[in-house]
Amino acid sequence: MAYITTAEVREIRNALKEEFGPDLKFGVKKEHYSSVKVTIKKGNVDFSDIMREGDNGYAQINQYHTYQYGKHAKLFDDIVDVIKKAPGKADGGREWYDESDAMTDYFNTAFYFNLEVGSWNKPYEYQG
Repeated sequence: MAYITTAEVREIRNALKEEFGPDLKFGVKKEHYSSVKVTIKKGNVDFSDIMREGDNGYAQINQYHTYQYGKHAKLFDDIVDVIKKAPGKADGGREWYDESDAMTDYFNTAFYFNLEVGSWNKPYEYQG
């Protein structure tokens, strides 16, 4: 059953700060008991090329298809890598895994996660 602890979420937050330093500011929030939302709030990376008209500084990132984001693909891959590995550093924590089998309707993952640039109610702030 998907589950993530507060300590594991804290490790994700700390690892993102350590990895990206002052270049990017993240919001890391535990949602319910099974998922974590990582939001890139502001930084020196211009994401305007992945924003669609009318998005107002907000974009949901598909973590399974980061190659679609052009020059940002490596950045998103690095962020996803941190999200998957950092929880293992928590006391009693575990790294992300996914042993799901949709053909047999069997879902077994450590936790779910969402990655987004900006929020629906607060756009990404470019500080370039």
